[in-house]
Amino acid sequence: MGVKLQDLVIRKAIEFSKLAGKIIAVDAPNVIMSLFNFARKNLDGSQAGLILDRTQRPISHLYGLLYRTNFFYSKKIFPIFCFDGLDSNLKKLKTKDRLNDFLFTEKLYRSLIQLGNRENAKQIALSKEYMWPNIVKESKQLLGALGVPYISAPASAESQCAQFVKNEVAHYSNSQDFDSLLFGCPRILQNFSKSLRRKVQGRWKYQKITPVTINLIENLKRLEIDQFQLVDMALLIGTDYYSGIKNIGPKHAYKFIKKHGSIEKVIKEEKGNYNFSTLSSEVIANVRKIFLLPDVLMEYPNLSWNFPSEQQTLNLLCEDHHLNRERVETNLNKLATNYGKCQMFFSNKTRNPSKKQETLDSIFST
Repeated sequence: MGVKLQDLVIRKAIEFSKLAGKIIAVDAPNVIMSLFNFARKNLDGSQAGLILDRTQRPISHLYGLLYRTNFFYSKKIFPIFCFDGLDSNLKKLKTKDRLNDFLFTEKLYRSLIQLGNRENAKQIALSKEYMWPNIVKESKQLLGALGVPYISAPASAESQCAQFVKNEVAHYSNSQDFDSLLFGCPRILQNFSKSLRRKVQGRWKYQKITPVTINLIENLKRLEIDQFQLVDMALLIGTDYYSGIKNIGPKHAYKFIKKHGSIEKVIKEEKGNYNFSTLSSEVIANVRKIFLLPDVLMEYPNLSWNFPSEQQTLNLLCEDHHLNRERVETNLNKLATNYGKCQMFFSNKTRNPSKKQETLDSIFST
């Protein structure tokens, strides 16, 4: 989801070759959700739904992460995956006590599978209490088996990705969500895809895409606003933490912030034209705090890229999910080869390290 800023920011195309030797912080929930856009197609052209294994669980994230990791390594890129932690009380679509819900439904699902009750198992596997938490759990398991570092953020994955870039641990944050700008991410990478196409949501249609980068400082200078004002604009437009003001879109929000300077002054001067009743001073303060003072980890001692474990990967993908063993082994061998080439590329690159590379070199496995 995120704030709708795409019409206001300048994005610059970038070639894959320019990303070689870079570390990229990946907004894992954002990327994983995009993998579920690829579902089976019915004979009439309609979308049939999720691709499931014989245990009635989704598998798009498993194949997708295997392919995506291989693609990163093939382009001489080291990824760090960031997962969400606790949601803010303001965030929409929050469920209660999700961990206990997941543990209960996971136990029930396992029991149904053992009893051979596949129909009820499918209902559990696709329930909101089970499906997404299990997808996250399995994604972490697979990344660990592939030797890829991941981190569970205290709050949002986007804010943690932004912090990696701020601290020069990563060169870019990889997310399609423009909230990354609100978290102050200096550089964002979007449309990072081997196929260079993206499925149109809700339709069996694809659009061509080109990898692009967004530079926060350049855009703020061009718009002649600061980070504080960008967050105020987002409050007017709407974010995951506040729904926004009716009839105010990106262009009007920008116009009002440029004219009045802050959201408090916008409310004062425009209250005759718009309903600001839900935008209290408390909401403003809380949302500003989320974006301007995010809860993030500042130290990450265990980040390293390691050779993939064939046995762990096969246990998860082939033994647990019964995926095609030959297909998995073929892609795992490609990944291992590309990992070796990527590691060699980074090793050669850091023999004469620059200032930034010295920072990055400290988190490499030896």
